[in-house]
Amino acid sequence: DIIAGVTGLLIAVYVIYTAHFFPEDKVLLLGPSFFPSVLAGGLGLSSLVLLVAALRGKARRSTDPFNIKDPGVRRAGVSLLAAIAYCFLFNVLGFIIVSSLYLFGLMFLLHRRDYLRMAAVSVGVTLVVYAIFNRLLDISLPAGLLG
Repeated sequence: DIIAGVTGLLIAVYVIYTAHFFPEDKVLLLGPSFFPSVLAGGLGLSSLVLLVAALRGKARRSTDPFNIKDPGVRRAGVSLLAAIAYCFLFNVLGFIIVSSLYLFGLMFLLHRRDYLRMAAVSVGVTLVVYAIFNRLLDISLPAGLLG
């Protein structure tokens, strides 16, 4: 817990420091550094809580051994591979297609089996995010095959 807490704090400090050099936004006044800084602040606060708990002797005493055959570990591995595939296919297939498929796949990994609802949620969330970026923030996302 001490190592994880210190590592999290170092990452948070680095992200906040790096975000400080992002260009300022004169229109929204938040700028591109806002969200990375907020997320890094949350990481830093969580890491600090973990570190203080570990230093006060309230860290977990025992952990379960890592088992690659554990279903949760396998789902995490598949999720990681899906995220990597998402990054590679993002520009090729476009935001709407790849994001809808990615969200559908993650829901499938979480053992959801209402396929109609899964499809509606994955497409709906993707379209809402696309509309926010495209219309509200005026940031174009790759159209891919739909372009």
